[in-house]
Amino acid sequence: MAIYTGKIWSNYHTINLPTAAELGIQGGLDARRATIFFRRAKAGKLPLLDRFQNEPDVNDQPEIEEWRDKQKISKDNSKGLAPNVNTHTMFTVPPSNGTLVDDYVAIIDIDASGLNQGYEVIKLPAIPRELEWNSESVFASIKPIGRNTAFYHYTGAEDKLSFEIDWYSTSWDSREVIRNCRRIESLSKADGYNGRPHRVMLKWGNGDVLFSGIYFQVISAQYKMVQFNKSRMSQNGGIESTHMLPVQAYQTVTLARIDQTNPSLSQIQYVSPNPL
Repeated sequence: MAIYTGKIWSNYHTINLPTAAELGIQGGLDARRATIFFRRAKAGKLPLLDRFQNEPDVNDQPEIEEWRDKQKISKDNSKGLAPNVNTHTMFTVPPSNGTLVDDYVAIIDIDASGLNQGYEVIKLPAIPRELEWNSESVFASIKPIGRNTAFYHYTGAEDKLSFEIDWYSTSWDSREVIRNCRRIESLSKADGYNGRPHRVMLKWGNGDVLFSGIYFQVISAQYKMVQFNKSRMSQNGGIESTHMLPVQAYQTVTLARIDQTNPSLSQIQYVSPNPL
């Protein structure tokens, strides 16, 4: 389809008004604009002396301005952070010459080389999640004839400490987990006919405050093995068997407190002073 341009097309789409009519239309538009400006000026929105001071899109917003002023006053009067609150920006990296705290938990076999002849430290891979101290006191009930309340005779007590050890593989040795489980298990048994079960101590951190001076006997060391592995890639790139050994085990250890003397109330209540 062709598009024709020229005088005929232009005359058909263009209306040429006489000069007087053009002036009349322009005057009507100017009068309409003047009416709008005067109405805005009368309402206080458009001062005549400075018509561009407050255009329709930059009028004052008194409610918003009042709210902003109140917020500024509230911020200026605020007391800031409480004494026990610090911002994250105040956290710093410890100095390079700082002391690294290396607390750990260990079961100490104090009879490893014979009674009071040497000890062995069995360091746990992680701090147990919880400790359960069970203090059991036994009373015998004596009920005299005709008496509504009984007498209770104290016959003894027993203190037990239970916790769980999470053994997991930390080296290339696939026997590491089961070896650690059986090492703790052996502390709960005698050395055949050669010796009695070994006594142990529980070292809880470098300060050793929690169980300082307390001796225990391991009376239970049951464990649950998980995550068995059949084989793996060896260090030289080949495939080697891991003999279906566990990669992880959870061992529940129960220690019973022992003492050569009968502890007094002050000895039971004693807490070692913090050496730090």
